[in-house]
Parts: sequence; structure tokens; C-alpha cells
Amino acid sequence: MSFSFKKWRSFITESKLRVFDFDDTLVKSQSKIKVIRPDGSTDYLTSGEYATRGEEPENEYDFSEFEKVVDPQEIEKVTNILRNVVNAGSDGREVVILTARRPVSEDAIKEYLEEIGIDTSGITFVLLGDASPLAKSDWIEDKIKTGATDVLFLDDSGKNVDAVLDLKHQYPDIKIDARQVKYAEELQQESAPKSVDPEILEMIKEYVGLPIRAMYLHENDIILAQLEEYHDPKTMGDIHTYWDQSNQLNKLKDLGYNVRLVSRNAPIKEPNTPLTKDLL
Repeated sequence: MSFSFKKWRSFITESKLRVFDFDDTLVKSQSKIKVIRPDGSTDYLTSGEYATRGEEPENEYDFSEFEKVVDPQEIEKVTNILRNVVNAGSDGREVVILTARRPVSEDAIKEYLEEIGIDTSGITFVLLGDASPLAKSDWIEDKIKTGATDVLFLDDSGKNVDAVLDLKHQYPDIKIDARQVKYAEELQQESAPKSVDPEILEMIKEYVGLPIRAMYLHENDIILAQLEEYHDPKTMGDIHTYWDQSNQLNKLKDLGYNVRLVSRNAPIKEPNTPLTKDLL
């Protein structure tokens, strides 16, 4: 009978690592990344869109909304797994929330998890401030090097999951189970379409103060107000600068509506739900 001291040692010192992503894995929130283009126009990305597209060097990116958890929806199929793991105790097991968010978000994440009944006292929070797939796989590799022998990783990003699965080639004796979870997409599909009160649409027309051709509900629950006139990029940049700093927009945001102005010649692509018929 062959005897492997290395395998025997790893067995008696088994160390389980249970790693959960946060956004779109445990919770679907309305936190968005603001994109500021060189011409002054702005756009908003979800965490999933940002992970897929990455950054374009000519743009600026504002992550301030990710300092909090905005309008969260619990993804129960994954939070229930987290509850079971936490309730199983910490003997030989480390439970980790591993997120691309910045460290400033830690208190908001803990507060949310406590609100939904998850005890965070035994959870390690690692906020990388880095959306690169290698950031997560490098962190997990460091844990393997310091003794983790059984790794479970749950994340909505296929790129992150693939990066962790690649560690299997380097560490064939380590149990690595990395799974992509897409339950946030189910929540999106189950959510009823958001309706907008006609009085709000009239308020938008009044507040904008420029002729509006039509309005659309964007996939990120942003109302696109398509202006009647054609405007060149410089003019639209000036309009965006004024509008983004205006009291009128702040009043609409206080009511739960974020309005983005676009020129008549801006393409309106799916998925965008018409809120008004063409005003012509």
C-alpha cells in the first residue's frame, strides 16, 4: 500500500474556505457606476456591466454609489447558502465576503447582512477595490498557499469564476469548486416593469425647460429624455453639466427618478421602454 505523507497531512489539517461575492451574488442593488465621457455626457453602469465592459481610459468613473447598498433585493438562493455555512460554525472553516468594492463600503455591507438576519461576526470581509478577475483569484491563491485545502467560490461573473478555476492546474491536490450564479438575472426578469406617473413626466418636461421629443425608461431605471433639437457633442456637454448640477434634477432624484438628457440624434436602443409617444 502506497503512503503519501503530503496527502495525509492535508487531510488531518483540512481548512475550508467559503468565499462569496457580494453584488449580484448575495444582493441585487441599484448602486450604479457613473461614467463621465470627455464631452461631458454621462452614463451609468451596473456592477455586472462594468465587470463585462471594463474601463475605457478616456472616461472618468465615479464609484460613490457603491459606498452604500442602494435599494437592495436579497438573492435568497445564495444568502440561504451563506446562512447555512455561517451556522455550521468556524471550526476548520473561514467564511469570506470577497468583493471588488472599496474598503469604505464595508460598514454598509455588514449593516445590510445584519438587517437580513445574517450574523457577520464570524465573516471575513475583503474589499479589494479592484474589479480585475485576477484580483480575486490572486487573493484565493494566497489563502491556498497559507493552508486552505477546500475552496468554494460563488460569483456572478464568469470571468472571476474562470480565473479561480484556473488555479486547479497549479494546485491539483486542492479541492476547488468555483460556480457562477445568475440568480440576480432571475430577479430582474421577475420584477414588474416600473411605471412612471404621468404627473412626473409633466414635471420632467417643466424642469428640463427644453422641448422634449419623447421619454424612455432605460434598463437601469433611468429616464431618458430625448430632446427635440439636434445638438452637437460640445453643446450636449454643456447641457449635461448644467443639468447634472441643477436643483431640478436633485428634486427628481428625491422623488426616486433619475433623468438623463439625450440629443434628438442619439440612438435609442433596446432595452428602453417608451414612456411617451413621439410628441410630434
